[in-house]
Amino acid sequence: MSVRPRRTTALLAFLLACTMVGASSCGEESEPTFLGKSQISVEMHGDLPGVSYEDNYRRSGFDHLLLGQLKDDLKIKTSKPANVSSADRVPDLVNGDTDMVIAAFSITPPRMEQIDFVGPYATTRQGFLVGKEGKDATKREDFKGRTVCTWEGTTSVEALKELKRVGADLITLTDASDCVDQLLAGEAYAVSTDQMILYGFARQHAAEGLRVVPGLTIGAPQHYGIGLAKGNRADCVRLREFVKDYVDSSAWIKDFEASVPNLADEEPNWISHYKPSAGSIDARSCRDKPST
Repeated sequence: MSVRPRRTTALLAFLLACTMVGASSCGEESEPTFLGKSQISVEMHGDLPGVSYEDNYRRSGFDHLLLGQLKDDLKIKTSKPANVSSADRVPDLVNGDTDMVIAAFSITPPRMEQIDFVGPYATTRQGFLVGKEGKDATKREDFKGRTVCTWEGTTSVEALKELKRVGADLITLTDASDCVDQLLAGEAYAVSTDQMILYGFARQHAAEGLRVVPGLTIGAPQHYGIGLAKGNRADCVRLREFVKDYVDSSAWIKDFEASVPNLADEEPNWISHYKPSAGSIDARSCRDKPST
């Protein structure tokens, strides 16, 4: 039995209703929505070259390319992204100040209790960025008596407590750019955070001799996720399936290499280290705690 006549009848009824109430109203009702809105707000970092960077009102970096892929695939409209600090990412979602955060946002169990994550869309380890003074640094002991900088609201702060055992002097500033400025000025010996971020700064400041210490990491792997407020699980699942498809595609590799090409050049096996598995995404997406 064919359902075509019923569809035709339904379409004619819809068009008749549009004529009666006005085409603009029907257009609004038929627009695809996300989080119950025809347009959502997004917050991103603006000071992480290669990951999430804004210069002269133009954005670049892997997070920016991810947002573009997301909008195209799910047909989501967003307002112009606003910049956010690391410390404000969770509060802004909880308080309803933004709908989505894509900002090198590490998925952690405490954060999962407050907001929903979708991801990881990339995985990285925490490392060290040094300048000319640190050109010979190769191991943790080389930071004894040295100043190592990171910034507020990041998982990097907790991991760096391990450096106290070798006598490093730890400082915590407001933003990533503050730490890099300290490094360039010789006020800090190293900057420590996720290697993906550090490679972006190393490329931006290659002329000043900044480099990521090869093979030296600290703390647990960091899993980057897209942040959403709780209470939107259906759309969260839609986003999860998009992320799984994206990470498994050639577009993910292309976007990553375009964003941090020096990382891909210096780490021959970078795909195995930075590309999440589908199982990892399922274990951390749209949950109140990671699945085991």
